[in-house]
Amino acid sequence: MNLGAFRSVSYPGYIGLFLDKFMPYSSEPRLSVVVATYNRGPVLARVLRTLIAQTEKNWQAFVIGDACSDDTQSRIAALGDDRIHFVNLPERFGEQAGPNSVGMALSTTQYTAFLNHDDYWLPDHLERALADLDATGADLYWSRAAFFTNRGAWTHRILFDEVSNKGRRLEDTFGELPLLSEPMSSWVAKTDALATLGHMKLATETVLVPIVEYCQRASRMNITLHASDAITVLKDRIWTPPPTYANTGEFAETMVAEIEAGQTENIMAMIEQDLWLTFALEIDEQKPPSVSRLGHSSRAHIASAAGMNLSEMERASRRTSAPLLVKALKQRTGEVVTKQPKISEMIAYAKSVI
Repeated sequence: MNLGAFRSVSYPGYIGLFLDKFMPYSSEPRLSVVVATYNRGPVLARVLRTLIAQTEKNWQAFVIGDACSDDTQSRIAALGDDRIHFVNLPERFGEQAGPNSVGMALSTTQYTAFLNHDDYWLPDHLERALADLDATGADLYWSRAAFFTNRGAWTHRILFDEVSNKGRRLEDTFGELPLLSEPMSSWVAKTDALATLGHMKLATETVLVPIVEYCQRASRMNITLHASDAITVLKDRIWTPPPTYANTGEFAETMVAEIEAGQTENIMAMIEQDLWLTFALEIDEQKPPSVSRLGHSSRAHIASAAGMNLSEMERASRRTSAPLLVKALKQRTGEVVTKQPKISEMIAYAKSVI
């Protein structure tokens, strides 16, 4: 008997309790979750607890380590969930685009979701995403995220100071504002659509932010997006002196415990109150796009017709390419990556060990 079909029937009383305890998910998952990580074992363990707490149970996860050298593997094993598979790459990309691309290549399920190693999902994130994708037929789903930072110098006192805009479109990324598409933790996509798009470009392969280049490519290739109004992602923007990855994130334990208990009312109330406070004190960080939405649509239409990334060509012609990889690594880990591996080689390695 197909356990997934068996689970789809509603059973009352003791039978229902038996199914929930001993048959919590199907042997054939509907989606794969890709988690790119590097040396944030304590934080990653909390993040994965919010994955395990999802109301949608039919998933598998690929945690792709960017040549991790800490206790990431043992912390994943301690969670005791065999749906989570860890692949530690032998060479370091120094950014998420590489591990995310490797994880995409491992996905053979109908849908693929992404979860950053320092973001948190509310319990209904995957359930909402699959329902909306099934209902709309869209290729790509974005939920909204609530961004939190620290109150002054205190890392244990957080402040929700921004939420994703409603009604976002892929065309809007031609305004080159990365936050329009961030965080990737809000993304769930049809795996076939991701295969059509191909892997993400690395920071050394594009003068744009990799996620912006990927969104602009999706727009040119007529990938359809459904942007939900639901807030289901909590995005960490806490600032600490470099290296920021040394922050072990104890401040999130209370939120994660509430997520595991399915009691997120306090979190949603905190978001509402903090957003009111940031607005009242005029410290909210939401900014309008740099050009009109009409301008975004025109640039997207021209790029689609031309079949090339005009934004990338324009920036390259101005020679204003910023060393994004160097800046990010200096802030996050203090390390330097002088040469990135080939994505194709890392995909081959991951497939050989999974």
